[in-house]
Amino acid sequence: MPALLILCLAYSVSLFYRGMIAVIAPELSADLSLDDSGLGLLSSTFFISFAVAQIPAGLALDRYGARLTVGLFLWFSVLGIALFCSADSDLQAFVGQALVGVGCAPVFTGSMLFIGRHFSPEKFAYITAMVIAVGSVGDLFGTTPLALLAQEWGWRYALLVPMTVTALVACSCLLWLPADRPGGAHQPLNFMLRGMVRVTQVRQLWPVIPMFLVSYAVLMAIRGLWSGPYLAEVFFLGAGERGQIILSMSLAMAVGTFMLGLVDRRLKCTKRVALVSSLVTLIPLIFLALRPAQGPDFSLWAFVVMGLFGFNYPLLISHCRSFLAPAYLGRGMALLTGLSFIGVALVQSLSGWVIEAAAGAGLDSPGQYRMLFVMLALSLALATLVYSFSLARGRGDEPST
Repeated sequence: MPALLILCLAYSVSLFYRGMIAVIAPELSADLSLDDSGLGLLSSTFFISFAVAQIPAGLALDRYGARLTVGLFLWFSVLGIALFCSADSDLQAFVGQALVGVGCAPVFTGSMLFIGRHFSPEKFAYITAMVIAVGSVGDLFGTTPLALLAQEWGWRYALLVPMTVTALVACSCLLWLPADRPGGAHQPLNFMLRGMVRVTQVRQLWPVIPMFLVSYAVLMAIRGLWSGPYLAEVFFLGAGERGQIILSMSLAMAVGTFMLGLVDRRLKCTKRVALVSSLVTLIPLIFLALRPAQGPDFSLWAFVVMGLFGFNYPLLISHCRSFLAPAYLGRGMALLTGLSFIGVALVQSLSGWVIEAAAGAGLDSPGQYRMLFVMLALSLALATLVYSFSLARGRGDEPST
């Protein structure tokens, strides 16, 4: 289906921007004079703006559908990355990151909404996982290829390539993505806003919310931000070597997402698969906390295992989809996606402060990252515990108090 290919391209652009900071972090910090907390805040700016923009994005998706919403929003990303490339101050870089986040806001939610309106519920998690797996080429480009381009051209000129691709994808969405069937096309705006508030009152969603706040945040704290600095500061690896290890993690994420979708389709027990994947992800985090300086090969395999099992976001969305009526899917998915990205922003900001506090306490680089991995492991363990009390499936009733 050509529409799925276009959605894969749009999602690949979004994935690239989520993880690009990790690869160029050392060079970016030096160029813009950013300390660890500033770097964490810069990376989290994408996720903060992404989360805030879920409100207008969710309303637009329910009112206008994915074609117009995704196609028009992506132009904010084009403008944002242009500002980011030309940044001569940290403020301009922050503004650019914020615009990139806004532009990417409706991409994944719009893709899921499109899939939900064109495919049966039984195929939802599988098709979503397929789009994520294919779209992961953007995440892969944000590893070794970006590192090599940045090494050859500098990080500013290297980012002109994804900027051009983003503009082409935006045009493709507007020209060739078919119109879907938005459920709120004729609903007044205030009614749609009240509908988004009512989604928060679905009590079956409450035990799942901690997983939305933490699960993806833990993965992106490593893949999207600290993997590069960790490998550079603890093992003194260059950009190319860092890129290869991060590439391996990204490949594992692509394979793992598709694998989890297949397992869920076969077993038809979404909550159980998500729960097991979260527990398995805890294992390498604990090992890294115990032995942060064991060696780059040890870290490589820990990152790969986290990539294979850590990206259970499509499973969580599929699980929550059974708690929402069809008319609320756009706003419900946008709200849950927003919560997930708020979690990423909070964890990335907090992680920068944790590393700075550890450095201030006199810990060496391995000790600083040990504290990071301990924080991430404890957060994921607590969220997994709360999630275990959630219902296995809802009836898709309309949100109510």
